[in-house]
Amino acid sequence: MMKIGTKRQKTIRDVVIVVCVTVIFAFSLKSCIVDAVKIPTDSMSTVLQAGDYVLVNKFIYGARMPERFLFLPLPQFRFPQVSPVQRGDVVLFNFPGKPEEVYPLQYQLLIKRCVGLPGDTVEVVRSNLIVNGYRAVNSFSQFDTLPLYVIVPYKGMKVTLTEQTVPHWTVFIQREGNNVTLNGDTIFVNGLPLQSYTVKKNYYFVVGDNAKNSYDSRHWGFVPEENIIGKAMMIYWARNADGIRWERIGTVVR
Repeated sequence: MMKIGTKRQKTIRDVVIVVCVTVIFAFSLKSCIVDAVKIPTDSMSTVLQAGDYVLVNKFIYGARMPERFLFLPLPQFRFPQVSPVQRGDVVLFNFPGKPEEVYPLQYQLLIKRCVGLPGDTVEVVRSNLIVNGYRAVNSFSQFDTLPLYVIVPYKGMKVTLTEQTVPHWTVFIQREGNNVTLNGDTIFVNGLPLQSYTVKKNYYFVVGDNAKNSYDSRHWGFVPEENIIGKAMMIYWARNADGIRWERIGTVVR
């Protein structure tokens, strides 16, 4: 006959196992498959509004293992992507920092619409968003910024370095892990005199749909591919000062 103490120990052990498995499963789900975020501003209205809670698909672009589980360091790798980032995707990403910051002083998650892929040309002409010479499908009538023309950097792209261009590219090159100095009219990258720099990563250009009230790539630059976390999929909850907004719950993000 099983002793009472032994039976109690077995029950406690089973409970501990169930709790541990549940925690690991929840951690894996949140870290690698789907996450939930709250929208704090109206920079993406009317698609996303302040007070919306959105499910984000983290697996689609190739989820990364988090650096730690509790206090334990984890091996770092990335799952294969199901689909690459597409123009028009509403993406969640880590803010790369203000224009003057090599490393962002504050960790921040942002949600914006991707309008430019690596290698694309992005322009703002007479309040129209132009991508690769064509008016974007998700063009914004709210654009009232100064005219803009950029080429979204891509891996292998050559950037010409001169006294005139190096101030524009210094922080960008430093963010890719390099040291940049200017001595007279000579530019040194990691101690080597260079007349051009080869970009190491792919980047994206993102903008808020409510462009007049959005702090985005027009102001601080490009999003490195590694900063992109996932794709916004659906509003699962919505509430503001007036109460629950039932009509928004279940809305697919497009």
